[in-house]
This record gives sequence, structure tokens and C-alpha cells, in this order.
Amino acid sequence: MLRRRPPALLSAVAALELASACARDNAETSSFTGGGSQLATSPVGSTSTGNSSTSNSGSTSTSSSASTSTGEDEASTAGASAGTWDVGTSPDFDPTPIGCQGKIDFLFVIDSHYNSTTYQNRLKAAFPTFVDLVEQDLAAFDYQIMVVDAAGSALLGPNCYDCEVMCGACQVPGCPEDYPCGPFVECDVTKGAGVTIVANFDGSNERCELATEHRYITTADAATLADSFACIATLGGGPKTPIAAESMIKALQPDMLNGGCNDGFIRPDALFVVVVVQAAQDNGSPGTPASWYDALVDVKGGNEEAVVVLVISEDSAQRDGVCPDVGLGDNTLRIFASTAAHGRFLSVCEDDYGPFLKEGAALALDQCTVLVPQ
Repeated sequence: MLRRRPPALLSAVAALELASACARDNAETSSFTGGGSQLATSPVGSTSTGNSSTSNSGSTSTSSSASTSTGEDEASTAGASAGTWDVGTSPDFDPTPIGCQGKIDFLFVIDSHYNSTTYQNRLKAAFPTFVDLVEQDLAAFDYQIMVVDAAGSALLGPNCYDCEVMCGACQVPGCPEDYPCGPFVECDVTKGAGVTIVANFDGSNERCELATEHRYITTADAATLADSFACIATLGGGPKTPIAAESMIKALQPDMLNGGCNDGFIRPDALFVVVVVQAAQDNGSPGTPASWYDALVDVKGGNEEAVVVLVISEDSAQRDGVCPDVGLGDNTLRIFASTAAHGRFLSVCEDDYGPFLKEGAALALDQCTVLVPQ
């Protein structure tokens, strides 16, 4: 797949031609030094770092941090002529990127198999600070936040779908006693659908009240943001198979985003931030870490600058890993994070996810600044 980056720089030649044209119009002469114009804000480096102590040897990304090709120079010049760029009035005519204008779509893919509640609680504790850090730097923070169950559906096994059996006391082996009585809709049991009702051991086990008909949080939920997120993110832990990558990709299929369960979630002019929290390795999802990342880039029209990937998972195979070494190979989810042009990885065994999400918020802000929607 050919990944496209938005035009990053006007060429020196284009800048000089623009300067000369303006000088002729004003019957003035101008002199320039330094070799041409630059972006007011440069994009962050495209080389993934994983966490600060993790090697990038697993990366399969073919991205480059910047392009100097003639084709991109011409595209930049054409963009300026078409009004895609705001050209400044300073002597070096710095172009200003459009940016995401505060629009960010957050997709949280959260583990719900055994012993996952500990990690869910750490995520929920760090979430308010994460959002506040982004909001304070964006005057008009326009967010959408969707949670997808890494096991596919936020409802437990098929034996628990029968309301006539489940109302009152749970008599079906393997189901929680406080299993919610529906009514359930098709999207409640669709893999990759945004969570609005949970049924699992130690889950919220209720229909979460969101402000709109969508299966994700919007700015209309601002007054109850923390409570709304806590409800859809309290997925509990039960006998379920963690397949975070498969659930993530299912959530982004065209039939899900256009008239389906997740209708309208991905906006063409918004930054896309994916947060995966899965304690176990993902050895059940089809494809490879590179193909998982490609699926995210594809949904943003091939624009890697529009995608940020944050992964919290086990790191037992790493030399300085926090999780106990149980003899597993390198985690495919860690490789997924390092494959991303703008990806970060944290050990799920860390006690506090706050610093990691703070770093993620800073990365999102950087990308929001330089984003040029396709």
C-alpha cells in the first residue's frame, strides 16, 4: 500500500517565485536569505519509538519523516494557490497548516477477558487528565470517543442473551448474577460496535446513557464526560478471547461507519487516535501488525499524519519489561505500536498510566497542529 503524507514544505524555488510575484505587484524589491520558507510548525518525527526503552527493530513502517520530492513540491504550490494553505505576510511567507481544528476521534479498544478490571481501572483513573491536557490546548475541542470491546462484543456468551432466562436471578452457568435484562439490539452483539451496554463479571452491567443516538461519546456529553466514559469503559473480565486488532478493524469497516453501528464516527477532517489496552498478547487476530496499521491509515485516506497509536499491553519479552517474564515471544501489539509512524507503547503492568497518556496527549496535539486533511 502506498501511504500518502500531506505536503509538508513549500520548496525554496516556489517560495522565491511567490516572493518575486508579490514584489512585482507592489513595485518593490525584496531580498531573501536562508534558502526559502519553512512551516510555522514542523511535524513530529515519523520514526516510531515505542516506549523510551524499547527497540524499533520490529518496525515495518516504510514512512519517511519528510519528503523533498518534486511531486510534493508541486502539490504544495498548487495547494497554496487553491487556498489550502494560509500564506503569511512575513518576509519568508511561512505557510500555516490547516490543522485538525480541534477535531479528534478517539477509539479505545479495551480488553475484557479475565483479570482485566485492574487495567480498566488504571485507564479510567488517567482518562480525565488525558482529556484535560488536550482540551486546554484546543480552544474548540471537538471530540468523539468510542469504546470497542477487544473480545468483540461487550455482552457475555450467547447463553446470556435470553432475557426470559436472565431476568431475576442468573441460572445459566458462567453468567454474572447482575446480568442486565435487555432489550438488546443487533449492534449490542456485533463485533466492533461501539459499546453502550455491558454484561460481564465486574462490568458496569447497564445501558450507558449517552447524549445522542450514536454509540459513542460526543461533545454533547461534555457535562457527564467522566461518568459516560467510566460506564462504557467498565467492561469487566470474564471467559472471553482477547482479539483487540480484529475488533479494532471490524469497527472501521465501511458498512460500520456509513449507516452501520458506528455511523459517522470517523470524520474526514479529524485526527484519529487509537488507544489499545489489552493485557494479553494478540495472537488470535488475523493479519500482521503492519496490516493492522495499514487498516488505520487506509480509513484516513492513506494519511499517516492523521493517525496516532497508543498501546498498553504486556512486555514480558522486553529486556527491561515490567511484566514477569513467562517465556513469551515479542508481543504483536508492541510491534503494532512501533510500526506506526506516530506510535507509543507502555507496559500494562505499570501502576500509573497517567504519564503515558500525558505523552500521548502531547503527541496528539503535535499531530493536530500539522494535520492537513485529505
